[in-house]
Amino acid sequence: MIFINIDITNSFMKEAVPLARQMEGDWIARMKIALNSVIINHYLNLPLTIENVNELLRKGVSYRRICKHYGIGRKDIEKLRQSSVV
Repeated sequence: MIFINIDITNSFMKEAVPLARQMEGDWIARMKIALNSVIINHYLNLPLTIENVNELLRKGVSYRRICKHYGIGRKDIEKLRQSSVV
């Protein structure tokens, strides 16, 4: 599991609050959606590693989106996951 320090958490919140204000509905639901979106974008901007892939999958990002973003195939992700197991 990847731990995020307080500075990164604060920057996530600074990005998520304006995004949540643009949405409609319950504030807690809007913040949850906005914060997840900001965190997913953060991990997508990091280089491709097995830890980042696992964290993206834990956050609910599909294999298709990960493959499309990094320009790789699903088999490449499986190879990456297999190499980390060995």
